[in-house]
Amino acid sequence: MDICANVLLYKFFGGKNMDKKLAFTLAEVLITLGIIGVVAALTLPALISNYKKQETTARLKKFYSTMSQAIILSENDNGSSKEWTKAYYLDLDDDSNKSLTLNYFNTYLKSYIKYTSINENPTLENDVPALQVYLADGSYFKMKNGACMDLNYDTNGIKPPNKAGVDIFKFIICPEEKYEGECGPNKNFCPYCPYSMCNTRNKALNTCKTNGMTCAKVLMMDSWEFKKDYPHRL
Repeated sequence: MDICANVLLYKFFGGKNMDKKLAFTLAEVLITLGIIGVVAALTLPALISNYKKQETTARLKKFYSTMSQAIILSENDNGSSKEWTKAYYLDLDDDSNKSLTLNYFNTYLKSYIKYTSINENPTLENDVPALQVYLADGSYFKMKNGACMDLNYDTNGIKPPNKAGVDIFKFIICPEEKYEGECGPNKNFCPYCPYSMCNTRNKALNTCKTNGMTCAKVLMMDSWEFKKDYPHRL
């Protein structure tokens, strides 16, 4: 600080008492810290929620794009996905469903996606064996043979809350003609949501409210954004 500034401060604060008047009292410090705490308490939850929404939508978009490209590449080598070997899950026992799911993944998907590891001793998803595939970003999907080939995608992997519509979303590979309406004409991969219940945004939103596994459908309709009326809190 230059000489002129020192002189001005000296005159303004009254000479020898300048140091005392520049200092904060304990009460002032506590009040300031209290205000900072209140502001943080009001703003941090919104900031954390926005971050989670951005991270979730980014991973959903990436997963959808990755799987769509993988299916296209696989079809170039293995023919139309309508002809890929599959059977209806209720026609098979657990061991057969497990074997079919693993063979389906190894034959049609394994060479076309980047993953870190596979759990070949699957857990049960709705009483059907599910293959678990871990991806490089920490997310994973559980793949099981159903009416279609079901992929339950967890955007943050093993981290909580592991809740449908929050960090778990269902996608399907469904090229069979009898189920073509699930994804729409000429589409073989999509977020899961029965067409008759999700062919408009309002229907998709209402379905999402009661079945969180379908919520990727309304998010895709909203350009992978969480709108204000999204029913599940992140």
